[in-house]
Amino acid sequence: MPKYLYRMLVFSLLLSAVPVVCIGLISYYIASKDIGKKVNEGNVQILLQNQMRMEQILKNVEMGAVQYINSPLVSDFIYHDLQNDDFQTINNLSKGLYNLHSIAGVADTQLINLEHDWMISNLGFTTTDDFVNRDLLSDYAKRPQNLFWLATIGNSLDENKIRLVVKLPMIASTTTPKALLIIDMSHDALLSNLAQNTQLGNIYVLNRNREPFLASSSTVGIQPSILQRMNVATEPEGAFETNDMGVNYRVSSYNGWSYVSVVSIDAITKESKKIAFITLNACVIIFILIGLAAFYGTRRMYRPIHRLFMMMEQFGGESKGNKKRDEFALIEERFSSLFSTRKQLQQQLQVQSGQVKEFFLLKLLMGQVTESEFSYKYETYGFGEKGKALGVLALQIDSLEDTRYLDSDKELLLFAINNVVGELIPKDRILGTLLLDQSQVTILLGDSEDPDELKGYFYQMAELMKSKVHELLQLKISIGISRPFQRYTNAMDAYSEALEALKRRISLGNELILGYEDIEPVYRNSVQPAASWNHFEESLMNGLKTGDAASAYEYYNQYASAILEKSISFNDFQIFMLQLIAKIYRLVGQQGGMLDGLVGAKSVIIRFMKLNTAEEIMTWFKTELIPPTLAFLQGRIDSQYINIAHQMIELIHEKYDQDLTLELCAAQFRFHPVYLSRVFKKEIGTTFIDYLTNYRMNMAKLWLKDSNMKITEIAERLNYTNSTGFIRTFRKATGMTPGQYRDALTRSQ
Repeated sequence: MPKYLYRMLVFSLLLSAVPVVCIGLISYYIASKDIGKKVNEGNVQILLQNQMRMEQILKNVEMGAVQYINSPLVSDFIYHDLQNDDFQTINNLSKGLYNLHSIAGVADTQLINLEHDWMISNLGFTTTDDFVNRDLLSDYAKRPQNLFWLATIGNSLDENKIRLVVKLPMIASTTTPKALLIIDMSHDALLSNLAQNTQLGNIYVLNRNREPFLASSSTVGIQPSILQRMNVATEPEGAFETNDMGVNYRVSSYNGWSYVSVVSIDAITKESKKIAFITLNACVIIFILIGLAAFYGTRRMYRPIHRLFMMMEQFGGESKGNKKRDEFALIEERFSSLFSTRKQLQQQLQVQSGQVKEFFLLKLLMGQVTESEFSYKYETYGFGEKGKALGVLALQIDSLEDTRYLDSDKELLLFAINNVVGELIPKDRILGTLLLDQSQVTILLGDSEDPDELKGYFYQMAELMKSKVHELLQLKISIGISRPFQRYTNAMDAYSEALEALKRRISLGNELILGYEDIEPVYRNSVQPAASWNHFEESLMNGLKTGDAASAYEYYNQYASAILEKSISFNDFQIFMLQLIAKIYRLVGQQGGMLDGLVGAKSVIIRFMKLNTAEEIMTWFKTELIPPTLAFLQGRIDSQYINIAHQMIELIHEKYDQDLTLELCAAQFRFHPVYLSRVFKKEIGTTFIDYLTNYRMNMAKLWLKDSNMKITEIAERLNYTNSTGFIRTFRKATGMTPGQYRDALTRSQ
């Protein structure tokens, strides 16, 4: 029923029910008598039974919680800094939590690591920010007990929470835990264990603060006068009367909760039952008549509201969950949402457009964008007019000494500088700005074809940026300027030139504006590597590490070709190749080998220095140096795989009758379970679980043939929790049950 219609109907019923309730109460009061001893004795017994049932449920939950946290999986990983890619560990921890749900009364479980800020619950693997109230976690951590029950009061009995909190580690002397296990009990499940027959009264359960959180009747609340008497009660059990109510109570020594039975003295009198029966029938008839009239009237009054609500639902596709809310609130929310949608979409588009543009410029500086791709997307991102000369300016903070800033503020300051530069330079004279490593990078658009004019313009912009940053932030900065270029794909080399210019601060000082052309004479006798060379070199080393021959040869050719394209001298080419040999020396040494022995020469360097041309050097690399290096590293990888796989097989043969899992293998061999699974599959040709299952089935066949063991005994020795699972697995492997297999062997003999 719609909420607003429900409110109108309830109000009409309540307004009409007041006279009926008054008549019933007066009739009920006239027939009142004292409560008998039998009722009191019955209430005492019922109260004791309810207490015992309730505490048994709570103790079972405590036992399950302690068993879970003491399990090897939880004790090994509860204090780890788990991430989303630790899916196997998270899955296993989650299974343990879900198993707790099988305990009677458990509604929800949450495993929270306070130290590393992660949580596992019915929401999956999340941060503790997803906990309903983080302040509660701090409160739980400050409590002296390591295991305690809490019963909190909500707006209604249905919203009350019964919760078990376990602080981990449990045996720690400090009160500051590293993790928490929280188990929420089902209100309905606990309520079902209270006596539901209210003929002899209602039963309430109070927490340590004497607040009712559980009641056998959700329609009758406990009287304040009873709570006042309970607050001053000192005996563990007793009885008293107040406001024509007979009260029996018991205070549990287990958790301090109070079990209270409340029965109306007047309700059990013989005479009052007759009047109560007559009054009840009269009230029912009156309520039915009033209910029909109220339902018809409120439906007619609600029709205009319903039509408007349906229109909003069709327009916005309202979900069923929202139908339970107030219709007027939903209508107001929908109108407000419609009016603000356009503005929100525009703001989101602007933010995302800026982020995508910055990412595209980053790819350009990294050399990951082709000329045609950049030209195609030029107008899409609004980069300005095509065909203009470009220049890269790299700005770095010299020092934060003698300033009001700390080293931790550096990233924030670079972000502020990036914003200042973006607003300072006209939009038609700038391709874009971004932050890269420890530099603020600006790509300028020139307005001239003359190199001297472009150089002067770049210096002018650099001076403007420097003075503005000093004015606003009082920072000492230096700016490196690349040479002008025309092709967009040269942006990567231009960025390297700007950084290279900044390196001259070591000898020239700080607060400088340096152009790459100004420092170029210093390096006229040497060749500076382009940024792309480093990429080829790193890719070559990665190919060697992984044993990928095709990748290693391809990237070596690209690396050598990129160097030779610069028309460098032979001596410079030798220097670059010697640097590469040194890195290969280090790579082979890390794997326990010697490069000289692999190549078959007393000294690789001496052999290399006898080569007289670039062609000879490239041929020697591809025929004498790279092949044995690849073979050695590939052999290391293969031997490691084979060794691990055979160790896992030996472990299966030794411990097949135990609870053997990939996680236990990972703990023993100190590898990740996913890595072990992949190695085993590659070397053995089957999965770890399939191999273990087949081995167990082969052992079962031997025992069925050569022993008189029962099937249940065989299942138990093979670590099956029940014979049903063993029989199902055996039949899947052999096509017959163990009994049929043994009979077939007997007949064949």
